[in-house]
Amino acid sequence: MSYYSECSIPKPEAPKKKKLSNGYKNKKSRVCHYCRTSGAERHEVYGGNPNRQTSIKHGFQVDLCSDCHREMEENITDQAQERNEYWQKHYQEKYESTLVDSGVSEPQARELWMLLIGRNYL
Repeated sequence: MSYYSECSIPKPEAPKKKKLSNGYKNKKSRVCHYCRTSGAERHEVYGGNPNRQTSIKHGFQVDLCSDCHREMEENITDQAQERNEYWQKHYQEKYESTLVDSGVSEPQARELWMLLIGRNYL
């Protein structure tokens, strides 16, 4: 029992916002996009905590084996940098084109993207 439930005008308890996660429910059936290894992990294309949650919510994710995932997370090699850049551009283009197809102008679509992710990759 909380203090607020005994007050004359009780304050409603705000539910704690649950963070999204990729889970492991269907991990065995996932295949790495690059090397076709089974048991792939989901890589969120846009990093950082708020953008990670946005990536999960909007499906900005790529299935990768643990080796490819580690490489792209570290982003040290030229190959990893090219792959990360490809996926960042790909999902921005896809998001903006979906908005344009729904009737939003291109400048508005770019503005909505910037509000969502905070960086232009194109």
